[in-house]
Amino acid sequence: MTKQVAVLIGSASKTSVNKLAFKYLESVAPASLQFKVVEIADLPLYDRDLDEQDVPAYNRFREEIKAADAILWISPEHNGGPSAMIKNAIDIASRPMGQSVWTGKPLGLISVNANGSSRVTDQLRTIATSPALNMPTLPFGAYFGGIFAGAFNEQGELVSEHGKATLEGFINAYAEFIEKF
Repeated sequence: MTKQVAVLIGSASKTSVNKLAFKYLESVAPASLQFKVVEIADLPLYDRDLDEQDVPAYNRFREEIKAADAILWISPEHNGGPSAMIKNAIDIASRPMGQSVWTGKPLGLISVNANGSSRVTDQLRTIATSPALNMPTLPFGAYFGGIFAGAFNEQGELVSEHGKATLEGFINAYAEFIEKF
């Protein structure tokens, strides 16, 4: 059975290496996964005062998350943490209090950054497993570095063998993880 995976990419940059990594990931993913990139760049900053109002961007986003079987968060590293854009999206879909649309959706985490650090995936895992979100999360994330050392070629293709192996191993494990839910 095909699983619908909502993909949030925490960068709006046209040259985002995280978008390029997703492109590769999508090309090697098992046929059992169907991806839908959910736009988050247009989301207004979360404001709880808006919870009682009709905010079309919030509504659209929450409905797209509700429709998904699983979730994939992909974030660059900004100052040692996930991007503000992805954190904003997380907050919007976890509110109003007690109405989180994340609850129970299996999550996978990816970060492509300069040094190959797991900081972003570790921080996002902490957020995802908090009581407000309560998301079953794959125990390991996919992360690799070298974005300034030739992990991608001039055409935007992933050429790093380490990066390819990381993403291939991740997506196969994530597909198996999703099946448990």
